[in-house]
Amino acid sequence: MSVSKKTTKKTEEKKYSTEKLLKSRRLAAYQPDFARVILKEPEYTISEAVDALETALKGGR
Repeated sequence: MSVSKKTTKKTEEKKYSTEKLLKSRRLAAYQPDFARVILKEPEYTISEAVDALETALKGGR
């Protein structure tokens, strides 16, 4: 009886500069001035940026 193993490669999300993210369509729904203050790091993945914005703008810390 052989056991098959699934080999899954973790693909890391690409990081983008904060300025590039602020100009992207993905973050167009957020007020750019607020987003610029919230996103303090030089680079984020898209999901990190969205999570940070959602948390900050919905009253989280």
